[in-house]
Amino acid sequence: MHDAAAPAAPNLPLSQAYHPTTFLERGVAVPFTTPMLSGTRARPIERGGIELIVPNPAGGRGVYVLPWSGVYQLCRPTVHDTRLNEVVASLPTVTPGTIRKAARIVAQEGLAGREAVNASKQVQATEYEEQVLSNFLLLLELVDQAEPGGLGTNGAPRAHTKELETRAKRALVRIAPRLGLRAEAIAEALEQIAGVFAGIGIAGQTPPPRIIRLIEALTRLHDDALEWGKVHRDESGAQAGMVAAVADLTLGCAARTLAEAHAAARDVPALLGEWRTAPSRLAQRIARTEWLLDGWEQICLIWHCASSDLERRSALAEMGLLVPVLPREVTDWVGSTVDIDLVHRFRKTVSLNVDWRTGAVFERVSRNEKFRALAA
Repeated sequence: MHDAAAPAAPNLPLSQAYHPTTFLERGVAVPFTTPMLSGTRARPIERGGIELIVPNPAGGRGVYVLPWSGVYQLCRPTVHDTRLNEVVASLPTVTPGTIRKAARIVAQEGLAGREAVNASKQVQATEYEEQVLSNFLLLLELVDQAEPGGLGTNGAPRAHTKELETRAKRALVRIAPRLGLRAEAIAEALEQIAGVFAGIGIAGQTPPPRIIRLIEALTRLHDDALEWGKVHRDESGAQAGMVAAVADLTLGCAARTLAEAHAAARDVPALLGEWRTAPSRLAQRIARTEWLLDGWEQICLIWHCASSDLERRSALAEMGLLVPVLPREVTDWVGSTVDIDLVHRFRKTVSLNVDWRTGAVFERVSRNEKFRALAA
């Protein structure tokens, strides 16, 4: 469902420089289907609600910072996007996780097509299964740490079976007094912690959960873009080089935050203690990898859905405008200096060629609705 595009009005506010200090200031990518809103991010404002950060439609540096009412100066948004903005604006917090849930709500209302409805329900069921598995693995890890050999598995692979889960819960009853907690309280806390870990899972978890799959997709994109840049010494090659360089930097930072999060899960008693005293702090630390990767899923989909060289050239032009900047906060997260100006330097030298924003609007909307099914 979509409306026809409206011409941009000449009274837009001046575009602003975009050098965010924190990831929250950078905003969270919102999966709008209107082509002119590709790459738009939402961030909270002090008086409540959100404001939108829209990439410069002309392809130049800088962004537009607008309320939803200001979007109509750029384009006529789809019905899906109008509804999605309503849900996002009502969120108590703006994070990649809450935006994803908001997008799922709208998809299940049918506003991105029947395919997205079915895919969203399937993904919701898959994510629940991943959380249950993370919960189970945390339970086994706790029992192993507090009562080595107590499950008698002798290091053999431990699939999630009812029998093993029952034995682990019995062992939990035995070790609970040593932790100074009731077994029921530990079980409840582990379930909540599993919700925090669900996206990244526990190290070695199979099948790999959502964030691990996204890292794999971004790695493939990096390799493809690097190869394209070597073969094509034209504008598309420069654009591919930009994508590959920023993807490489992002993957390096994500590897560090992911390793830190997985390491925390290897000391479950300490994890339980932190959850009791500072649950928000723990949740924010475990979510760092997701924040780092925010916005890359759309870029990966654009590339992997391009099947010909002509489509890939068009995809690279679009992707160049959507590549996320890294806020200064990332240096604190990874404990070392990060080249946060990489994106800005590339954009000074690489033409972004944003012809994709004009013409064939309905086709772009349909493609973006397809992405809602692929990324639900």
